[in-house]
Amino acid sequence: MLIMDLISSTKEETTTDEGYVRTSFVSITGARMFRVCIAGILMDMDDIGSDGSPIFKLRVADPTGGITFTVGRYSPDLQRKLPQLRNTYPVLVVGKVSSFTSKSGEEVITLNPEMIIEISKNERAMWNHLASRDALARLWKLEGRGPLPGRWMEVPRPEDPRGGEEVDEKAKGMVLDTLRFLNKSLFAKELDRIGKGPGRSETMEGNDQMEEYENMVLEMINELDRGDGARWDDLVDHVDRNRLSRDIVEEVVSTLLDKGLVYEPVLGYLKAI
Repeated sequence: MLIMDLISSTKEETTTDEGYVRTSFVSITGARMFRVCIAGILMDMDDIGSDGSPIFKLRVADPTGGITFTVGRYSPDLQRKLPQLRNTYPVLVVGKVSSFTSKSGEEVITLNPEMIIEISKNERAMWNHLASRDALARLWKLEGRGPLPGRWMEVPRPEDPRGGEEVDEKAKGMVLDTLRFLNKSLFAKELDRIGKGPGRSETMEGNDQMEEYENMVLEMINELDRGDGARWDDLVDHVDRNRLSRDIVEEVVSTLLDKGLVYEPVLGYLKAI
């Protein structure tokens, strides 16, 4: 499951024939979720508990976003394994989907983890690829386009679209972000091909204009870098104050990555060379 698909889901409660209330979560691509598997980078792990009663707070990120969850005293076996995990390394997390109400009254989606293991970069890429394919298959069904071409698992009929056109674009964007992360060189070539075509955006015309954007983005990355690199989320927040759209920044970052002027020390961070 892609993290953005998970944390953007809506909570539903249904009553069974026996009178029990069953809680489930419906993702923006139409998946009905109870237990999920996510693969990403372990960004942070802190003990926020007290002496003798540790509570570990973890944050895991994939190409679409991040999710925060805790491991408390009711998971002693899992707690004992946490010291073996390393920050900025890929992990696989299996857990039950749950939610809580924040102080601001917002419902926040989280996980009750049952298993967390360290995996390789290739394994993380495989899980991210499978999750993006699964999400895309559900989107195709929502649009009535049938199954994905080629041999692929048959996904169940998804729920009705949630939130209309805006949510649909968000869902497609998260799949695009994942695939772009998994194969940067391919997307860089495609962006270059599109940029040279007749439909090129006027805002990107001219080498001088492109160079100006590149310099602006590099300046922002250096400004936001506190040693480990600039967080992509912080860069996006910074965009509005520098008269650039997110689409332009994504294209410029892809170009800078392709040129070798910036790199990703860990998932979700950018650092200038």
